[in-house]
Amino acid sequence: MDILLIIKAGFMGFALCLGVLILVFYLVGFVVKVTEKNFVRVFMLAALASFVAIDLFLYYKIAVVQVPGGPMFLAGSVGGWLGGITAGLTNMKRLLLSLRR
Repeated sequence: MDILLIIKAGFMGFALCLGVLILVFYLVGFVVKVTEKNFVRVFMLAALASFVAIDLFLYYKIAVVQVPGGPMFLAGSVGGWLGGITAGLTNMKRLLLSLRR
């Protein structure tokens, strides 16, 4: 088992997830004031957008580029994405709310 491929894919999934979360909160902050009250709604929108981004990324890497060890790359990326969602919901809540300004 190529553990380095899983770790690399996990970091890519984590970084892509947090990048999309921050981008969505920044863009929504221009249109609507994000408060504690509607944080969960905006976070669900950001989580959906990050899921679409990671899905497109995985399609590109596995189907188009034909990365070796596709199932391991898939497992690492999905694990990183789940870690990014969890970190965004727990540890980065203050940072995401500060992007509303």
